[in-house]
Amino acid sequence: MSITAIIAQVIVGGIGIGSLYALVALGYSLVYRAMGLVNFAHGSIYMIGTYFGMMLYVGLVGGLHLPYAACFFIGILLAAILGVLLERVFRPLAHLDLMLMLLGTIGMGFIIDNAAIVIFGARGFAPPMPLGSKPFKLWGVAIQPQLILILLVSAVLMVALQLFLKRARFGKGMQAAAQDREIAAAMGVPVNRANALTFAIGCALAAAAGILAAPIVYVSPAMGTAVGLKGFAAAILGGMGSIPGAIVGGLLIGVIEALSAGFISSAFTPAILYAIMIVMLMIKPSGIVGETAVEKV
Repeated sequence: MSITAIIAQVIVGGIGIGSLYALVALGYSLVYRAMGLVNFAHGSIYMIGTYFGMMLYVGLVGGLHLPYAACFFIGILLAAILGVLLERVFRPLAHLDLMLMLLGTIGMGFIIDNAAIVIFGARGFAPPMPLGSKPFKLWGVAIQPQLILILLVSAVLMVALQLFLKRARFGKGMQAAAQDREIAAAMGVPVNRANALTFAIGCALAAAAGILAAPIVYVSPAMGTAVGLKGFAAAILGGMGSIPGAIVGGLLIGVIEALSAGFISSAFTPAILYAIMIVMLMIKPSGIVGETAVEKV
């Protein structure tokens, strides 16, 4: 295989993984724009959302084995419901000092992680590939069917989110509430309900990323920590609170991770990743696209 084909192979894989980071980063940015809340339990939500989808796919509940597509929708629905509940729990934190906010969300993350261990056990599992493992050849690049599914579904979710925020009535209300709570409330926008929906969407996107990734990773209660940090780094790199920034940041981190692992060493990947992020933020603190300012009330 030529060096060009190898680079193309690595970049395609990086874009696939980066699209998952982008979905996680979107959750961080949506909640931050809406509530000024930095949710460090988001990695745990990614993990539990994966379990929500996979528990019926691999037979963890009553030995049931539902189709992957059905499990995908069940998983994101259950994660969205969890998001509504968590928004109510986190609502008071949005008005507190940053340190108290971080402690509260980190604490909730530990609760979710330990609940997963108690319910599902500490041992993980490797779900089967729903589309098989035989790769497709495209211009000399071998692409796993699951990677194609990840790219397609992630793209659909990102486009659907943008259309919802820009064209749907409640999506516009969510944006108005995120920009100015008092004016939005005066115009009749149910701010708390908008925040609950924002949280639900963020959790659903994290669950979607986890369920899409499940057939190519090892599912366990510890799976959310690294992805949560990379998703947060992607949100910061693109511009915290920026929807396009979360997408750009996620894709960029995925490609950087793939290139560093493929041509240097996976052992150095985290250091390289976060070093680039620090340098970028020193040059442009607001992120690549630009941070969305949030005024806490």
